[in-house]
Amino acid sequence: MNIIAHEQEGIRKIIVQDLDKKSSIKDLLSYLTVDTKIEINFLNIQIIPRSIVLKLQEIKENVTIFTNESTLKSYLMNLGFDLKYHNNYEDKFKLLNLEYLALAGSAGSLSRFIKIIQDLPESDISVFIIMHQKADKKSTLSEILQKYTNKYKVVEAKSDMKIEPSTIYVAPPGKHLVTVSGYIFLTDEEKRNFSKPSISTSFESLSNDYKNRLLCVLVCGYGADGSDSLKLLHQNNTSVIIEDPSQCEAKAMLENAINTKYFTDVLSIDDIIKYIKFNINDDFFTQEQIESFLIKINDKYGYDYSGYSIKHIKRRIHLFYTALKPNSFHDFENIILNNKSIFKDLFLNISVNITTFYRNPKVFKLLRNEILPKLDSYLDIKVWCAGCSSGEEPYSIAIFLKELGLLDRSLIYATDLNDVILKNAENGLYSKDSYNRFLKHYYQAGGDESFSKYFIDHDNFVEINEEIKDKILFFRHNLALDAKLNEFQLIFCRNVLIYFDKDLKNKIFDLFKESLDSYGFLVLGESESLNKNEKYLTIDEKNKIYKRKK
Repeated sequence: MNIIAHEQEGIRKIIVQDLDKKSSIKDLLSYLTVDTKIEINFLNIQIIPRSIVLKLQEIKENVTIFTNESTLKSYLMNLGFDLKYHNNYEDKFKLLNLEYLALAGSAGSLSRFIKIIQDLPESDISVFIIMHQKADKKSTLSEILQKYTNKYKVVEAKSDMKIEPSTIYVAPPGKHLVTVSGYIFLTDEEKRNFSKPSISTSFESLSNDYKNRLLCVLVCGYGADGSDSLKLLHQNNTSVIIEDPSQCEAKAMLENAINTKYFTDVLSIDDIIKYIKFNINDDFFTQEQIESFLIKINDKYGYDYSGYSIKHIKRRIHLFYTALKPNSFHDFENIILNNKSIFKDLFLNISVNITTFYRNPKVFKLLRNEILPKLDSYLDIKVWCAGCSSGEEPYSIAIFLKELGLLDRSLIYATDLNDVILKNAENGLYSKDSYNRFLKHYYQAGGDESFSKYFIDHDNFVEINEEIKDKILFFRHNLALDAKLNEFQLIFCRNVLIYFDKDLKNKIFDLFKESLDSYGFLVLGESESLNKNEKYLTIDEKNKIYKRKK
């Protein structure tokens, strides 16, 4: 059976094992009533449809939710639900997809930062240092730290500075450090927790951008800065390590953080260094082993990752290899090939699903003012968002088409390889915290109407309204394997190609040229480029906007 329900001591207990059929969804909705306490257990289900989410919100005070899937856990927690997570390999399986590291502290923290940085192995991670400093003095912190590493470039952060790999960014005194879409910004807002820079402000901004790709480390200091951000970090699946307070004279900051209970571990400074190094090191297997493994994955599950960057794949496999602790790489292969749940956790998130409405607002401002108006001459406008992730990008484009009077004759194809993230996108549900960021980006991108009119308010989260949803088709498409979909006037493929090798990129550029009409535009991500591909004209190299040659 797909759904099992029974009453026990005045509580309706429901086990849900499948929601792929309309009949199953209808049956579950009939059990979710406001007249009784409910415990609902979603087993091996990674995403639930919009109608179920809205019903759970309606009866929120009377329902307890359980899941054994980390994907569903993250989705529902992001929408403001409290739930209980249980998983057979939870204790030994902690995802730490380390690409960004934030080190923060106050009194006594400098010696800790030096010790961590001088032991930091060579890698592509970006590091952020947030240390309380007096605002009336010029900081020499970046110069001091540079003396202890030749593997990383150490710079004092400045506004509009692009975040680069193998670089350490030091927050200057008297400014808050935040990040938006791969860039650093310094703000002059009021002190937070009596501090500027504020650890809490930077932690929250970094976590909203980088989720489980970020590790935050809190070391010695007085006060409570950082503590009020840890619940959000927990909801974003950002790992938090706190230094053992017994090692510090200034320990109040650490004790306050520990009291929140929103942290991953409390470790000595030596163990913190080991933890970081462990999650950076990837020398467990050879490139030949990985290439052979990817062939077996394609044969077993039908997912072709052969064109993805081996470096990116290695980092992802490393997370699972160290967590599952197999006796050999052969044993590791057998685990993945014989356990579909672990395969899903490993490979369906191989491409990083990080996005937001109007990501990089300057690009969308150009789109609104110069590119979309050119489409007015078409009777039928078709747009393709390739690698649409959780839907923010196609919804952003649809809203601007609406404001330009073009939505009625437009259709947006929104595709991704990941079936789960597509269902998430189709739901069109986003947290209130995310909505507040969307709002800011919308106006930065040139939006000049009431952004709220495009959303339905559901208390802890918002929903894209039907007029916008109706103009978007979400479906699975594999850029590496699948053919042309249609002829488009505009193709968006942003922050997708960075995970592919050169040969696959060229193949995809050919697919895009074939899919664009003779005057069609192509928009890439800020870290991507056509590399002077002679099949395209460059419209704006800085903002990665190109046009098909006839």
